[in-house]
Amino acid sequence: MCLFSAPSFGYSLAPVGVTTPSGSYGGLTVAIIFSPFPEVHAVDLHLSADFSPVPPFFESAALTLSLPLLSTLRNPFSWAFSNPVLWTPTLTVGAQYRMRDEWNLLLGFSPFAFQDKHFIYEAIAPFAVYSIPYKNWGWGMYIFRFSYFF
Repeated sequence: MCLFSAPSFGYSLAPVGVTTPSGSYGGLTVAIIFSPFPEVHAVDLHLSADFSPVPPFFESAALTLSLPLLSTLRNPFSWAFSNPVLWTPTLTVGAQYRMRDEWNLLLGFSPFAFQDKHFIYEAIAPFAVYSIPYKNWGWGMYIFRFSYFF
C-alpha cells in the first residue's frame, strides 16, 4: 500500500510585517503551495507574493520550502481545537526578491503550526531576512497564516 497519496496544491493567506535594510512594510502574503506528500506535508513548496495597502502595492515575491520538525497528535494545544489536529512546528527556508532590486534569503520558524486534513494553521511565525546586497539582517513575522489544500 502506498504511504503517500497523489501530490496536492493549495493556497495560503497571511498578514505580514517585514523590516529589511532597504525599508519596512506590512501587508498581505498570498501563496500557491505544492505539497508532494499531502498526508504529512513533509516538504511543501510555497510561491508567494507580498502586497501592501499603500504604493508600491506589490512588495516582493518569494520561493520557500517548509519542513516540519515533528508531527504529533498528542500536544498541549489540543484544547484550542474542536477537532483533532497535528502539532507540526515548521522550519522554512527560501529566497525573496524585493521590488527595490534586492535579493534576500529567508529563514523562518513556526512554533505554532497545526495541521488538519485540508488545512494548516500557523500563528506568530517569525522569520529572519538576510539582504544579499546590503549584507545585513532584517526580520518579519506572519501574524496568522491560513493554508487550504484541495
